[in-house]
Amino acid sequence: MSDVAWAVPTALALVGALLVTLVIVLVVRSRRRSPRAEAAADAARVAAAEALLRLDDAATDLDLAFEASEALTDSDSTSSLRRARAAALRARDRGFAELAALSVSTAIPARRRIAAEALSARFETRLDNIAQTRIDLADWAQAHGTPAGRISAARARRDETVRTAGDPAPLIATLRARFAEDDWTNAADAADAAAAALAEADAALDAAESATAISEIDRQVHRATDAVRRTARHLRAVEDAHRIALQAADNAGAELAAARDELVAALEIAEARPAECTPEAAERLRAAMRDLDVAADEADRRPHTAIETVARVRERRDELLGDAPSPRRRLEAARAALPGTLACARAALAAAEARDDRSIEARLRRDSARRELAAARAATDASVALANARAAWRAASTR
Repeated sequence: MSDVAWAVPTALALVGALLVTLVIVLVVRSRRRSPRAEAAADAARVAAAEALLRLDDAATDLDLAFEASEALTDSDSTSSLRRARAAALRARDRGFAELAALSVSTAIPARRRIAAEALSARFETRLDNIAQTRIDLADWAQAHGTPAGRISAARARRDETVRTAGDPAPLIATLRARFAEDDWTNAADAADAAAAALAEADAALDAAESATAISEIDRQVHRATDAVRRTARHLRAVEDAHRIALQAADNAGAELAAARDELVAALEIAEARPAECTPEAAERLRAAMRDLDVAADEADRRPHTAIETVARVRERRDELLGDAPSPRRRLEAARAALPGTLACARAALAAAEARDDRSIEARLRRDSARRELAAARAATDASVALANARAAWRAASTR
């Protein structure tokens, strides 16, 4: 009897302790998922994004400084400087992937906050490393070469960029003559941006030649190097837009005809097995057919728009039919859709890079588009490659 009398209060105490522990766990969990915790996680991510923005700018500026100082081509540059540059660029690239993963993380807010704070700390450390590398690089540049040599090298890079790219005016004239404004406006904007960047490079080089202070000469050479890089990027955008437009003109007719046949087959599936498709699939496929008809009427003047319409119609078809087609037919559809979707994704990324929106969200979208395009090119399965290409297109165009 004494044993029972002792056991009852002990059991009650244990139950009470368990209840208290349970309450504490529930309170902690609710706080870690509370609106306040969510707001803290969002604030930490914003801070990490701002740190990454500064890291991207610093890494790009460091890369420019290496080019301006001839440290990338001079055999006397130290391996430690080269390693520091490579580490900065790798950290920048890895940072974009890590922040993108954090943005779609489904972890509880408290864990997202901790992860974001860790990212911010790593970015700040890398920024300090880059600042030290800039100092070391400046010391190296003063001991190797001369200001006049750096000006001469910068002017040679400028001339080589112009010589390699050639005059964009004939390309723009060809596009204007054949196509509607929608299909050449990006190329014209890129040509104007290239001309402005080249003028800035020339002004910087002239200022460097007239300056006497070494610090001012190096500052102007750095500015010219940046402008020449932008010139090259915009001139490549003109070439890309010209190539994309001509390829679209060559392929638009065949793509429209193939897509129309594919929609006819898709409509047969939707009408025969409506329960296996999304609601109103047949009617929405007929609407897609009408979109193709409109694109076909304007394909001669707007071939790139026609290719985009085909790619969007095929994506809509796949969403409407789901798993209703056989695996073999889904694979054949992916193979047919992949080239046009890749072309649309590449064109959207080229246009986004030419616009050069410097906000962190725009940079994240461009980085995501590049990674998805690389994954599409590396994929051996057409369905996987198509999913990557569509993701790249969405990221680059925010469609």
